[in-house]
Amino acid sequence: MLKEFLEASIRALVDDQQAVSITEERNGSMLKYTIQVAESDRGRVIGKQGRIVNALRTVAQAVGSKNRVRVQVIVITDEGENGEYNDED
Repeated sequence: MLKEFLEASIRALVDDQQAVSITEERNGSMLKYTIQVAESDRGRVIGKQGRIVNALRTVAQAVGSKNRVRVQVIVITDEGENGEYNDED
């Protein structure tokens, strides 16, 4: 359910919807969502001063806390590690 929410939200923000890919990893009580977007759409997903990605993280963490799961949301670009944006709380 959370993955579908993130995917719909991200696809609404970006120009290149085909480049959007979200992977979900579960490790015990930790859920990690890695969102991959095109380099040109990275700024749209992150937003000014990280506001958009932080809002997505807040919603994800609220859903996770309700289900007693810790949630981490990471945004990367097609470039992989070089274009990674990982600003965790």
